[in-house]
Amino acid sequence: MISEEVKDKIKNLYTQKKYEEVIEVSEKFTLSEERPSGLINLIGTSYYLKKNPTKEDFKLALSSFESAYLKEKNSIHGLNAIKNLVIVGIKTSNVFREHVKFLHKAKNYYLEASINFQNNKEFLQTGILLFTYLLDKKKIREIIVSIVNGSVVSKDLKGQSTFMINYYDEWSQKEIIDISRQNTQYFSKLDTKELTKTEYLNDSIVNIGFVSCDLVKNHSVLYFLKDTIKYLDKSKFRIFIFSINKKDTNDLSQNELREFSDEWYDLQDFNNQQIVDIIQEKNVDILFDLIGYTNSKRLEIFNSRVAPIQVSWLAYCNTSGFDTVDYLLTDKNSIYKNEHDLYSEKIIYLPNIWNAHCGFKYQRKFNELNATNIKEFTFGSFNTFMKISDETINVWSNILKDVENSRLILKSSNFCSEDLLIHKFKSNGVSDQVIIYSKFDFLKHEDHLNLYKKIDLCLDTFPYNGVTTTFEALWMNVPVIVLKGNNFISRCGVSIIKNSKQDYLIANDKKEYVSKAVFLARNLSQLDIIRKNLYDNILSTDLFNTKKFSRDFNDTLLKIIDYKK
Repeated sequence: MISEEVKDKIKNLYTQKKYEEVIEVSEKFTLSEERPSGLINLIGTSYYLKKNPTKEDFKLALSSFESAYLKEKNSIHGLNAIKNLVIVGIKTSNVFREHVKFLHKAKNYYLEASINFQNNKEFLQTGILLFTYLLDKKKIREIIVSIVNGSVVSKDLKGQSTFMINYYDEWSQKEIIDISRQNTQYFSKLDTKELTKTEYLNDSIVNIGFVSCDLVKNHSVLYFLKDTIKYLDKSKFRIFIFSINKKDTNDLSQNELREFSDEWYDLQDFNNQQIVDIIQEKNVDILFDLIGYTNSKRLEIFNSRVAPIQVSWLAYCNTSGFDTVDYLLTDKNSIYKNEHDLYSEKIIYLPNIWNAHCGFKYQRKFNELNATNIKEFTFGSFNTFMKISDETINVWSNILKDVENSRLILKSSNFCSEDLLIHKFKSNGVSDQVIIYSKFDFLKHEDHLNLYKKIDLCLDTFPYNGVTTTFEALWMNVPVIVLKGNNFISRCGVSIIKNSKQDYLIANDKKEYVSKAVFLARNLSQLDIIRKNLYDNILSTDLFNTKKFSRDFNDTLLKIIDYKK
């Protein structure tokens, strides 16, 4: 029997973050069979958080969490044990791949525990983390359905589920807007000062603000935002950046963007109400949401009238459902004229494309077609693996079967377990033609970009299209086959390829997607013509002509102001 004195001592040591002493005291004064689940959780966490933990420490931490769950399955300590097992299991599996076995155990424990915790917020959040890492999209779909249709009151879970719906083609855009509109009741209305009608005079400067959680470490948003604000007419606009990140003086990509703003605020440690107060203090006239459902914890900022004009752009290519977001910036290839009622925002069309990429500073050289030399045709996709739907796997598998001596190279921007993904290709009989590269081997951006040199033809994902990866591929003169979808987020590929002036690469259905990919793989001379055309002309198209895009963006803002007059 463990005395209360020992329990209190261990808890105090843990509170003081003396993790080595927690382990030492626990081992000295308690017997393993007498330890309650709560104490076992503390010991496990201490192994993980101790200074300079070893591989064995991580294993002991995970084993402790497993023991804690098995000892008190139905208690709050059992729930915490599953949560710890998943969180620590994911973090350590990224370094020690053999620890994935604990996550497969966690899957079984999660399914077993669902009868007791099926409506618990932390339990559902843990499930999303676990099954996203394991790429179990079937189980994720079940959790999404239970959250969307259930009585769970959580803006984070509602927001996450709304975002993840875009990975599936089972929800129509009508259903997505209905779900998004329902979300407004879960996101708080923050305290805002009353806004008077803003008078925009020809000689006045308009304050525009951009709110983002992604302005750090070469995030894709930086490549689209940088030149847009760099080339804006500074005689008409004053630019405020509200970055919900920490300042990083070593981050060159972040520091470069800072130079193009008039005022920059680092707000990661601020709550949403404090951020709203700062924005309103600056009298921002047009406020851009560069978050959307990519980060539901911060999207709440836009569920209130913070600025006279609020615009969704760039980060989330779908509707917010918020009445307080006035406009959604897009283009004619992404949202059709007869679809405006499927988005809560007023649709504003940019002249050609909804964004433009600033390109890369690396020296650009012609990327030769590999298949002519090695007699093996290489397809590729570097989209996050969550975008690889079962429909995408089936289509890609058909392509691999139809193209002799072909292979498919995959690499995800996120850490995950590829076991289930490979199993799905194996079920289609093509797993020996699929090569998965680890993110660990391409941590430098230039190394990632150079991987396109191995690819003859890229294959886009659907229904959730790639964006940055498609821009990257085209910059490296690698064509991308895309499938036309039924909403903004599933037509991003169409818009990009239309603006690349390579319409042949657009497929209207899955059958055409397969036939076009197979045709190009069998007709290398035609593919080489496309690749040379991309090398010669892609940088002059609207995809990379950021000066022209910024002028269009500039003019569009002035039109939006006119709408509000």
